[in-house]
Amino acid sequence: MEPVIRPGPVDPSVLRLQTSHRSHDVWSGVADRVLSVREHMVSVGREWRVDGGVLEYVRLAGFYGVHRILGGGFLLDRSLLTALVERWRQETHTFHLVVGEATITLQDVSVLLGLRVHGPPVIGPPFEGWHDLVEELLGVRPGHDDNGKPFLEGSTLKLTWLRRHFSQMPEGADDLTVQRHSRAYILTLMGSILFADKSGDAVSLYYLPFLRDWGTASTYSWGSATLGFLYRQLCRGC
Repeated sequence: MEPVIRPGPVDPSVLRLQTSHRSHDVWSGVADRVLSVREHMVSVGREWRVDGGVLEYVRLAGFYGVHRILGGGFLLDRSLLTALVERWRQETHTFHLVVGEATITLQDVSVLLGLRVHGPPVIGPPFEGWHDLVEELLGVRPGHDDNGKPFLEGSTLKLTWLRRHFSQMPEGADDLTVQRHSRAYILTLMGSILFADKSGDAVSLYYLPFLRDWGTASTYSWGSATLGFLYRQLCRGC
């Protein structure tokens, strides 16, 4: 009698979430499609005109490495990304490959994105006055789109609103205007690359207060926040 072959680990004492893992559905023929992937970097690179003044503040805040990858011309391999997600384990935060386990480290984040991986964590107290905060730091109060839907819901701001107001720097802009455009651009990098969600058009305003003071913005451990967010999204994806 041939042995019954089943997906997943031989010993489920550690990898105990197999029945809710994507690989279980793939094995059962329920989910065998390539995952959809949103290419945020392309749209940001095409729609934003970033001048030298904005780049100085982007560099000061510690996000110049993230800005530079926009010009890299990356082509996303959806099949490869799907295969990696299917080999990610929530229990160990590692990829389980034929050659062994591997993961994404803080050093990877530091080298690839140029983000700081030490310093104060990117956390803050509960906050509610989001409209006032946006008006204070960006100079414009979010309203509604042409269909009457708010650009700001809860703590989530639409990237379309940021593009509408800040993707083009006005001629002869003063330093305050440049700072506001810089914050909007960094928020767009966060919502499009570092902390992107499946909506494809939103960014959490929890990050905006960290950009109030340019002298301290770069001191936070943005790399740790990015890696933690990536781990969580991989866990959700698998």
